[in-house]
Amino acid sequence: MNLNLNIPSPLQKLDDPLFTAHQLSVYLKRDDLIDAEISGNKWRKLKFNLEKFRVMKYDAILTFGGAYSNHIAATAAAGRMLKIPTLGIIRGDELTIESNKTLSKAHADGMQLEFVPRAVYEQRYERIYHEELRAKYGNVLIIEEGGANHLGVFGVGELLAELPFEPDHLYVAAGTGTTAAGLLYASETVQVNAVAALKGGDFLKADIQKLLYYAMLDEADSAEKMKRLVLRTEFHFGGYGKYTPELLRFMKNCALQHQVPLDQVYTAKMMYAFYADLRAGKFEPQSSIVLVHTGGIQGAQLQGI
Repeated sequence: MNLNLNIPSPLQKLDDPLFTAHQLSVYLKRDDLIDAEISGNKWRKLKFNLEKFRVMKYDAILTFGGAYSNHIAATAAAGRMLKIPTLGIIRGDELTIESNKTLSKAHADGMQLEFVPRAVYEQRYERIYHEELRAKYGNVLIIEEGGANHLGVFGVGELLAELPFEPDHLYVAAGTGTTAAGLLYASETVQVNAVAALKGGDFLKADIQKLLYYAMLDEADSAEKMKRLVLRTEFHFGGYGKYTPELLRFMKNCALQHQVPLDQVYTAKMMYAFYADLRAGKFEPQSSIVLVHTGGIQGAQLQGI
């Protein structure tokens, strides 16, 4: 694939008097710098899916997402760069390509968008619906919403090999749980703290376990790795895509303090959860912590936040 990507992404040491007071080493894995458009975990989850597209000689890529989906935006951009036709099944038949800047940009990048009722969208994991889509669109590679499949898990797992050490804790935002599954898959001892970006995210535990099983095909080993997962569901700030003035203030303060842009959907919530745990004294002295910046900045930039 002829893409000029910043791999491995930088590992940035963060400084804060609180880190010194608690004797912690805190780093930010800057996956947001992988590429301006296919950034963060979106590239990692697409990587092996794109390789499957090439090897299996599909004609187009079809995937799923909501109105503000970073995955839709990244897939459309990858399609433009690699000259791959892309199709997006978008949740909500009341939407149009002009509904927001994310959808407009995906359309401008060449993605064909089909807006479906939410009841239809709920069938996105069903085999019969996939058969209907292939009958309609032909020889398409169907990639699950958010890149949530075993190939996405393998791609995310490569992040660990880019670290010079295995930290005591990893923090990551969670939408589909694929990134958390990839980090668990590739690590041996680290505690993976997955911060749900959506309300009622308890179901993510089962989804992460399922993704791990698909990647490992060993129920006992995947269950053992799940013991290192800490799923945080209390930092959703109202739900997926929702935010409060408090979260926006925190996001902007982090940007000033650490010179790192965050987004209100995922990474700001992850960082907020980490600071809450820090102030609650949840880390042993001398612990090392890596916060994973999963990108998604397009969502903040296009909305002018």
